[in-house]
Amino acid sequence: MIQVEKTKLMQIASLFDDIEDSMVKACLQGYMGRAFVQTMNQPKAALIVSGEYSFFGGDPDSDEALYLARNLFSVVEHDGTVSIFSEERPDWGKRLLSVPENHPVAVTRYGILQKDYEFDELVLRGYINSLPEEFDLVPFNQDLYQQAMEEAWSQEFCEAFENAEEYLTRGFGFAVIENGRLVSGASSMTVYDGGIEIQVATRPGYERRGLAYVCSAALIEECVRRKVRPCWDAANQISMNMALKLGYEYRGDYLTIQQSF
Repeated sequence: MIQVEKTKLMQIASLFDDIEDSMVKACLQGYMGRAFVQTMNQPKAALIVSGEYSFFGGDPDSDEALYLARNLFSVVEHDGTVSIFSEERPDWGKRLLSVPENHPVAVTRYGILQKDYEFDELVLRGYINSLPEEFDLVPFNQDLYQQAMEEAWSQEFCEAFENAEEYLTRGFGFAVIENGRLVSGASSMTVYDGGIEIQVATRPGYERRGLAYVCSAALIEECVRRKVRPCWDAANQISMNMALKLGYEYRGDYLTIQQSF
């Protein structure tokens, strides 16, 4: 499998024209993630890997598509990945499900409309001000980056960045802490020109206290201040309901293929 050099990413961009996702944009703009093809000579299919997500573009019926599907875990650094593809090319789902060694399972996700929103400042402030007094809301810093990277529940906050320096230079986020310990957060999982992809998570045992709402509202408020688009995608109905309460719009569910090594 050939990794596409940053200077040649525009040669495969058209293969992802029908996928509206901030992680795809971030990779094609050369910021984060890696792209792969079987051949650079007029490729018919391509793969983008960003953290725990993989994106397939191009012709799912091509031999190159089968090659990429079969060799997925030669480039995915995790034990599992959520594979996403265009809803206009549903045959990618059939292609990925046809590779049994990757243990594919069809999983529904809940799409949030990607557009420029007019967020209600009073709603955001209401969530931020609801933080229980035993917790503190703070921006991500070097210590919180290290904490996030040390535990599985929080690694997606920062793992797409090469190191703490890159995260603190190009990324940003807000955390709820208890006595200095990270217990909830909302962070720029990926960044691209004019926007970010939001990752939200809460430490097990701290759920259902509204902490994720506090972090998310603070991050959205900061995005408004910076004039960047805070993209949201929901893996489950809890995340979808959060997004709607914060001011996002639902665009409908869609199929992904979860695969594991």
